Amino acid sequence: MTIRYLFVINPTAGKADASAALLPRIRAAADRAGIEPSILVTQHAGHAREVTAAYAESGEKVHIYACGGDGTMNEVLQSAVGHENLSVGCIPCGSGNDYVRNFGTQSDFLDLDAQFAARSYPVDLIRTPQGYGIDIYAAGIDAQVANGIPKWRRFPLCGGTTAYTLSIVEAVCSTFRHNLHISTEQGELEGTYMMLAICNAQMYGGGYCAAPYASMDDGLLDVVLLKPVPRLRLAGLLKSYREGKHLTADGQVTKPFRPYMTFLRTSWIDIRVLDKKPLITTLDGECSPQMNLHAEVARRSVQILLPPKLAQNAPVLQAMGE
Repeated sequence: MTIRYLFVINPTAGKADASAALLPRIRAAADRAGIEPSILVTQHAGHAREVTAAYAESGEKVHIYACGGDGTMNEVLQSAVGHENLSVGCIPCGSGNDYVRNFGTQSDFLDLDAQFAARSYPVDLIRTPQGYGIDIYAAGIDAQVANGIPKWRRFPLCGGTTAYTLSIVEAVCSTFRHNLHISTEQGELEGTYMMLAICNAQMYGGGYCAAPYASMDDGLLDVVLLKPVPRLRLAGLLKSYREGKHLTADGQVTKPFRPYMTFLRTSWIDIRVLDKKPLITTLDGECSPQMNLHAEVARRSVQILLPPKLAQNAPVLQAMGE
């Protein structure tokens, strides 16, 4: 079956319109590959989702490349779920670009010759009442941090990780905690928490490794729960958390984090807020307040495109034996 190569470019992603520089590079790489690409520059919020939905229903085999940030990737994924004729790739032109960090660097994904040679892999998603996510569904202080990141990015030299770190410091300086009841396959928990991350992938927050051993193809969500941490201890723990040093390969919490952190793996999770204060959540960067959370694994529900070199070395695909 003939494959259509469609590039959906979000001109508002990132600090500058990437379309002017990206268009000639796409055409040049397509010429080298002997491919005639289709290119669409989005005109409004939700346009990428609408275009993807139209191709999903057409039955045509399409490799769709989301050219933007995590938000553009998220839009395309919502309409690609469950459609085997679609495979979704990413050309990172946004501010965060957390999705690509699970596989390699931004420059790896900007190699358009490699993108035209990409292979398709079925992966799990996180299914929630708010939609699907491919990366991480975070709540509590993490979501408050996500809300604060755009403000910090307006300052010079405040890129992804720096903006995330400054937003964490700002959030922690406020009083932030919630009383939660948590149900999973592993049992029930109840307590006061400042943060939780429900992870299908490993990386988020401009380069923080929340779930260093998560796989997108194991049918499980890696759940990290964090109780309030004394402010004087936060800076030291934050560095280790960013580097993924809070967990061991066999799922044990490392010693410095044991007084505060719980880790478990489950195919579903339900969370009920007990203190009547809405919990701010963020699903791949899309924020909303919730009193009840539900997340479950949508097993191999979408196909992603990865250049050959990245797929061979991707730890998040380790369960696939690629």
